[in-house]
Amino acid sequence: MRRIVHALLTAGLVWSASLLAGSPPAPTQNTGLAPVAKAAQGPSFDAKPCCTLCPHASDPQSYDGSKFLSDFKVLIDGRNGWLFRTGLDLVTQFNVDNDTLAQLHRLSDALRQRGTQIVMVYQPPRGLMDSDELTPVQRRGYNLQSARSSYAGVLQRMRNEGGLIVPPLDQMVNENKGYDYYFRRDHHWTAAGAQHTAEVVAATMKKLPGFSAIPHKQFSTRTNGVIGKPGTLQKVATQLCGGVYSMQYEPIYTTDPVGGDSLLGDTKQPDVVLVGTSNSDTLGGYNFSGYLEENLGVDVLDVAITGGSFEGSLLHYLASKEFQAHPPKYIIWETPYQDFPDSEQSAYKVVRQAIPLVNNGCKGKTPVMSKTMELHQGNNELLFNGGGSIRPLVGRNYQLEFQFSDPAVKDLAAEVWYFSGLKESLKLHFKQYVDNGGRFDAELRTDRPDYAAGTVMGITMVVDQAPAKPLSVTAQMCERGGSSELTAQAR
Repeated sequence: MRRIVHALLTAGLVWSASLLAGSPPAPTQNTGLAPVAKAAQGPSFDAKPCCTLCPHASDPQSYDGSKFLSDFKVLIDGRNGWLFRTGLDLVTQFNVDNDTLAQLHRLSDALRQRGTQIVMVYQPPRGLMDSDELTPVQRRGYNLQSARSSYAGVLQRMRNEGGLIVPPLDQMVNENKGYDYYFRRDHHWTAAGAQHTAEVVAATMKKLPGFSAIPHKQFSTRTNGVIGKPGTLQKVATQLCGGVYSMQYEPIYTTDPVGGDSLLGDTKQPDVVLVGTSNSDTLGGYNFSGYLEENLGVDVLDVAITGGSFEGSLLHYLASKEFQAHPPKYIIWETPYQDFPDSEQSAYKVVRQAIPLVNNGCKGKTPVMSKTMELHQGNNELLFNGGGSIRPLVGRNYQLEFQFSDPAVKDLAAEVWYFSGLKESLKLHFKQYVDNGGRFDAELRTDRPDYAAGTVMGITMVVDQAPAKPLSVTAQMCERGGSSELTAQAR
């Protein structure tokens, strides 16, 4: 009976029970024998499909009310209680432009200078991994082979043009795989999806030169409770159509060192670090880092951040004492395909922040310009290349660092002025759940030759409203790179 109820719940069905009263027993003749007891009649269950999407959900304009809703355009009913997003889940062409790959190659090269390699885990979409849950009509309209081929092609381009280690996750695409890679009505992967991904990642990393030199140990995985997933897709479906879907329940797994060894007892930071999204965050309950440890046989430091998106946990980790004191041999970077930068500008914005952090920004360097001041409403002049002489501070050679007195500051808006008359509005932002400590680092702009060759005149910051409490900032400009070799490359 438990299995029946579980099947009904996980399929998104509403069930109800009613005890059917039996008819009163017929009169019996007095035969002198004791009457035979009639078998008790058990409950019967009437299971009906729940929450079929309403016509309102098929109207693209229904999703225009917010950025959150627009990410779910347009919901459709799959099989067995599944929901899919036509805009994100059923893509057949994966496009990563050349400039994005070039930027990632720059970051990869900078990290290799410190002995670290990037292993990119570029998650496939829900429709590609769980296409067997599409209806026959939907399957005919979704070109699975084209999607798989395009996905595999992007992975290969990341290897060839991005300078990244990219496990062949396209090998997992199998209509008869026998498990759900994603939740039925949620955009996160299941523990099974995380486990199978970790197996492919581990198989790739074990072949890398130098991996065998990392200290190894054994890990084992056990069940540790149950997770109830309401599902982001079903929340939107309820918002648009009403109705209540059931929760999908799945086991929670925990991975521990065999023999009780603990990372807490180690004096050295792990040589493998996991950055990423809520799919990798230990709070999510999907145990991706645990499955990596079990399959790799090495400690994995998990610094993924729920709500951090593509870049959040990476920028947070690169600025940390842990990375600066002990750069790992490998950074496993998990990102859903839809979070991956889709234009050169967004990739450049991330990488121009990440590369300075690889060598800890302006820490330990002699700044060419530096100033600490309390901010006030209006225009604040932070740095000025003048005072009797103009130094040849050409943009391509330098980077900036801003440290606010309030560690909760997550937005920076500054103006970078050049003697040529050019001006850049530098705007940097950290996600809500990323603790940046009020620190911002960025290369001076080099994506256009005129900016790269321009001589910096100064940096200003305009404050629209007077700060509620005293707020100061230290602004510094220093040479790019962490050594004379890197500085020479920048020039």
